[in-house]
Amino acid sequence: MKKLFVLSGLLVLIACTVRSEGIPECYKHVDQMFWVVSDMDKTIENYKKLGFNQFADLEIVQIESEKSKSKSTARLVRANLGGAQVNWIQPITGNSIFHEFIKSHGEGAMSLVHRFPSKQEMKQELKRLSNLGVGVSEKVTIHAGAAEMEYVFLNTAQKGKYTLGFVCENQGMETFADFVAENRNGLKLNQYAFAILDPEPVSEFWFMLGLPELEIRHPELGAPMYYGEPADHDLIQGWQRHGDIAYEWCIPVKPPIVYDDHIKLHGEGIHHLAFSVADMDQVLVDYTDQEFVVSMGGTCGEKGKPGSGRYEYIDLEEAGGVTMELLWNYKNE
Repeated sequence: MKKLFVLSGLLVLIACTVRSEGIPECYKHVDQMFWVVSDMDKTIENYKKLGFNQFADLEIVQIESEKSKSKSTARLVRANLGGAQVNWIQPITGNSIFHEFIKSHGEGAMSLVHRFPSKQEMKQELKRLSNLGVGVSEKVTIHAGAAEMEYVFLNTAQKGKYTLGFVCENQGMETFADFVAENRNGLKLNQYAFAILDPEPVSEFWFMLGLPELEIRHPELGAPMYYGEPADHDLIQGWQRHGDIAYEWCIPVKPPIVYDDHIKLHGEGIHHLAFSVADMDQVLVDYTDQEFVVSMGGTCGEKGKPGSGRYEYIDLEEAGGVTMELLWNYKNE
């Protein structure tokens, strides 16, 4: 059995890149996310309040699902959230992988999608994964006006805790190409983060597919808070740094803690997007003035020393089901 790579240390707030051999280059960058919502207008309204303005409403799209041989409709809105390229999709009629996700998990992020340069390279990777026991869960074609976008979703959710997705060539790039990452508070994407119960089988699964095993850390948290009250909670972190944005796997140890809340409400899976900020207090004043709630927060490291920092979580359960984490690092001038 493959052992987890254990490290001790402080909460890591800046992503770094480590090469993973034997996997396609595209795994080192998340091209886009699929995020299923029940009320698109409400989701957009809330993210506008959070300072984001890069949205493209593709309106009602037609979805053809190859494996289930079904047709359905949904509303699709694309967004850039500080560097995260997002497909918000609201299922409407019929049935699809998106309809099934929201029935099983409620609102939330379903898939991280990687882009292959060619169909042949994607086909080769699908064959490699098939040989490792990972098959195709669904192939969907999304018709948005004259545009046609094909996606392949793998059956990784049970063991890997999120659905791995593929797209190839230039399909669907036009909308995202028009976006910029700028936003009112200068938030910059820092992490894709997950809430899980047991890191070892998750680490073994992704390592089998060629991604790095989880680097386990036991963070030293200072002044932890939970919905405005002091909290004696604890967690373990697992890190993967095979690409340009780190993956953080959050394992609740002692509640009350937001990762435990998420698992109870939605099950294990994608929990939050983390963003680095230059002025934490300024952003928090902006958000709390608009009645957004800070669900959890605290510090890490020795205050005023390089490597120290602060983290604050914004409860966005009513804005699409994915939490936001704000991260600030002390920088020695």
